[in-house]
Amino acid sequence: MKKKILFIVSILAVAFAFAGCRSNEKTVEFEYDQQEIAQYATDSVSFYLDSLGIPEFYDYVMSMGDETGLSQLDKDAISVLYQMEEDYGKFISFTGDYEIKENKDMVICTLYAECENTDIEINVTLESNLPLYNWQLYYINSEYGMDEEEIKSSLAQQGVYPYKVAEYEVVNVQTFAEKMKAAGVNTIIGMGIVFIVLIFISFIISLLKYVPLLFDKDTREARKAEKQKKIAEETEPDQKDSTGQTEKPVGVVTEIINTQTGASMMNDSELVAVITAAVAAASDAAPEVKPVIIYPSNDKMVARPIRRIRR
Repeated sequence: MKKKILFIVSILAVAFAFAGCRSNEKTVEFEYDQQEIAQYATDSVSFYLDSLGIPEFYDYVMSMGDETGLSQLDKDAISVLYQMEEDYGKFISFTGDYEIKENKDMVICTLYAECENTDIEINVTLESNLPLYNWQLYYINSEYGMDEEEIKSSLAQQGVYPYKVAEYEVVNVQTFAEKMKAAGVNTIIGMGIVFIVLIFISFIISLLKYVPLLFDKDTREARKAEKQKKIAEETEPDQKDSTGQTEKPVGVVTEIINTQTGASMMNDSELVAVITAAVAAASDAAPEVKPVIIYPSNDKMVARPIRRIRR
């Protein structure tokens, strides 16, 4: 048994090790230098910010649409940076700090900058541009016979790299107090939702006691019979004994009731007998008796007399 457990643990350890190695594999296709890619992202953001400095440039781009000749990426970048200045104030400058991280097959370059109202982060997502870049290398090499390093340097001067911008995003840099405030609000909202759900569940559980009454016919009929019995006992007339205390007549059968359905089981002859007994009980000659309601047994046992026939 111990050997089997050790074998299973070993298999799991190997599987987790392979999974960890695979998660650490480099999925970015292109090679890059961190300082170079940070400068590329900074230059691209600065280009759009300079364009926004032109009066009514944003309104022109948004109103003209495809007639401007700009790509969808250009329009998105202009829209994001315009909204940045609307929310956080006029852009002042980059702080010079940056952070590079990989996300699947993309590289995210985070640039830190200052605006009039607060500090911000500009996330520039870069994706592979290898097909176009490799074609440029091949074309220039075949046409001009330049070596690879010279071609790469020439392309870099023209702003062509093995990567290109795919998306721009602006995020507010929150202070510690702002983070704590946001965390407190989220905690209160979460706890409030939990308490509301718990109260609702408690209410649903409290209604479960009525479920058997909806599906169990016997229980409903028994409750109905019990209710009718209680009403009959409350509505019977009281009589006073010799001491002046109130009591009910004893010994008179007034009705026979089915315990399951609550319906009367007496026929006309039985009803006449009950009425006669009630009249006799009310007269002076009859002793004081108490009316009795008989609830027959629910079992099916029947007693019959046995007679022996002599031949």
